[in-house]
Amino acid sequence: MSLNWLFLDLNSYFASVEQAERPELQGRPVAVVPMLADTTCCLAASYPAKRRGVKTGTTIRDAKRLCPGIVFIQADHRKYVRYHKRILEVVDLHLPIKKVLSIDEMACELIGSERLEENARAKAAAIKRGIIEGISPALTCSVGIAPNRYLAKVASDMQKPDGLTVIHQNEIISKLSRLEPRDFPGVGPRMEERFHARRCYTAEQMFQIPISEMTELWGGVNGERFFYLIRGQNLPEVDTKRSSISHSKVLAPGERSLNAAWPVVVRLLTKACARLRDEEFYSKEVWLSIKFGDRHPTERSWHAKAKLFETKDSLKIIDEVTKLWQEVPRRPILRVGIALTSLVDAGHHQLNLFEDKRRDSLMETLDSVNNRFKESTLYVADAQPALKTRTNAIAFQRIPGEKE
Repeated sequence: MSLNWLFLDLNSYFASVEQAERPELQGRPVAVVPMLADTTCCLAASYPAKRRGVKTGTTIRDAKRLCPGIVFIQADHRKYVRYHKRILEVVDLHLPIKKVLSIDEMACELIGSERLEENARAKAAAIKRGIIEGISPALTCSVGIAPNRYLAKVASDMQKPDGLTVIHQNEIISKLSRLEPRDFPGVGPRMEERFHARRCYTAEQMFQIPISEMTELWGGVNGERFFYLIRGQNLPEVDTKRSSISHSKVLAPGERSLNAAWPVVVRLLTKACARLRDEEFYSKEVWLSIKFGDRHPTERSWHAKAKLFETKDSLKIIDEVTKLWQEVPRRPILRVGIALTSLVDAGHHQLNLFEDKRRDSLMETLDSVNNRFKESTLYVADAQPALKTRTNAIAFQRIPGEKE
């Protein structure tokens, strides 16, 4: 019995949730967007829209041209979190969820007789049926079943939408041989270039690379791990530590000047700092990034950073970014982004002789009030204009709290 994992991937999740809310949109081209403006881009698209060339990053203007009649819906991540929780409940009725990977992906470890193909397929079918009958026919999922979680994820991508792919240990090379390196999680554009430089264009060729060369290609232990994962070995989890907390936003047309964009930056910083405290981290560095909206021949973006003494204080971090903001070129701004980096967990925080415990209490009170009532009950005054014109985004990897 080589089947150890079942991986579930919701199909076009954000668009499907909107279709679940509005059944008349099922089977129609739908795109989820941060705001209803031609200059912004699609965050997600339904399969009918994808077949017409609309994908994540397509501008609304181009989507209208590619897919006449497409319906645009402004994103609402609270709705997506509510559906996510309902889906978890359905899956848990049939199999314990070992790990939630993102808002639309989860993995279940199979045990005992569940590892038999017939029983694993029955579990997958029951989960699919439970989601459709218990929540909405608009919510389909693709399921992969394989010897390890990594290959189960690969299998879930092989048949979309509403697919079910099973890969036994002795079928790995034959079933994956026609895939390309980019079809494997973790292989990005740069890694793909390395494979191509070695004249490796298919998974079949990839399986011929010896472990020593694979390690060299990846530049270390990740290559050895990849070598064994694609062969179905059930390796222990790698303990990955968070390296940053970030937020960004494509600005509405009325927010694209320096003065109008600043409240948005403050709001993003406030949100990131609340997450920093909630996850019990301190930050030693903050980054500000800008993408411009004009047609400058070379400088389309700008970024800068400020060093911090380990802090989780919103006001201190905003003060540092205020200084960076004075250096931003005075040009139309399309997108702003902030990132808190060089994170230190609370257990390894280095105490500062000048730390003010009253400021810590102030931040705790702010978070407590906002968690109890709603986000932005208490806020930094500079953020007020952004609260009135806020638009929604969706989190692909992170599952946001309902009060965000």
